[in-house]
Amino acid sequence: MHESSFRQPDGTVDLVAVAETFGRALFDQPADRSDPQLFALLDATAGDDAVIAHWPDVDHELLMWHIVPPPECAALVLVTTGWAAPLDDDGECRIRPSEHPERRRSHTVTAIGNDGEIVSVLRVADEAPKTLTDDCYGRVPDALRCCWSRRTPAPPSARGVTRQQRTGRSKPSVS
Repeated sequence: MHESSFRQPDGTVDLVAVAETFGRALFDQPADRSDPQLFALLDATAGDDAVIAHWPDVDHELLMWHIVPPPECAALVLVTTGWAAPLDDDGECRIRPSEHPERRRSHTVTAIGNDGEIVSVLRVADEAPKTLTDDCYGRVPDALRCCWSRRTPAPPSARGVTRQQRTGRSKPSVS
């Protein structure tokens, strides 16, 4: 994966491309019931493959309060699985999707970057993925925004140098 392919001419990250790439890469997992996973796309030197940090088994509390993205983080990507079910005729949901007789597995890839921009790719069962670029609200986007807000961008002189090269550590920190 080339990180430079995610950079737009103005230097921002193309979050649609990031989310869709992760969605395609993880396409075989929609039925997987694993815990949410968080990935950080780290800046790499021009032409180099992107470095991806990974936090397995991320829960809401870790995301909201404890995970600190590395300074060279260009984007965070949260991968979750769950259940989807049709709404009632009045638009309400009176039964938990996981207990609904017409439930289907869902797989969501949500990316955050730039100035807090969020993009999601939603796949329900075997349907084609839907890319959502409008305002996102709810527990997951709120938790991602909190996590992203703790990021301190790397100084310009350190961009393109990996965390491992600077610190000798390849894993991101959790406070």
